[in-house]
Amino acid sequence: MTQILDPASINRLIKEKNTALTRKSDKFKGLHILVVEDNKENMTLIRRNLESLGATISIAVNGKEAVTLFKEEAYDLIFMDCQMPEMDGYEATRLIRRVISKPQCPIIALTANKTPGNKDKCLASGMDDYLNKPLKKEKLIKTIERWAKISSTKSA
Repeated sequence: MTQILDPASINRLIKEKNTALTRKSDKFKGLHILVVEDNKENMTLIRRNLESLGATISIAVNGKEAVTLFKEEAYDLIFMDCQMPEMDGYEATRLIRRVISKPQCPIIALTANKTPGNKDKCLASGMDDYLNKPLKKEKLIKTIERWAKISSTKSA
C-alpha cells in the first residue's frame, strides 16, 4: 500500500536527508592536508569534502605557494593539481622531494588530464598516487585512508 505524505512530512524528510549528507565527521580529525589547486570551484569542492571529514586544510593556489607552505609547516598529505600558473604541480613536487629535507609526505596528483601516460608522468615527478577530476568523495576517502597511514607511520 502506498502512503501519501503531506508537504510538512516531505519537507521534514528532505531536511533529515540533507542534514545526514552534510553532517561533519571526525574520520580524519588530526590530519593536516595541503590542497594545491588554482581552480576556485575545484578548491571549494575538495575543501568542503575534506573539512566535512574533520581534516584541517591549508590552501595554495599554485606550486610556488605549495613549496613555501611545505617549508613552513608539516603536512600529513598533499593533494596537488598538475596544471597551475607560476609553477605547476610536477615542478612543485620535484622541489619538495629534492630540496626540502623533511620526512616523506605523500603527494596525490589531482588532474582532469586522462591522456595515456599522464599517470606515469605524475609518478615520475615524485607524486605517490593519482586522482582524476571531478573528484568523487568515496575515492577521496579511500585515498586518504591508504596514504595517511603511510604518512603517520613514517613520521612516528
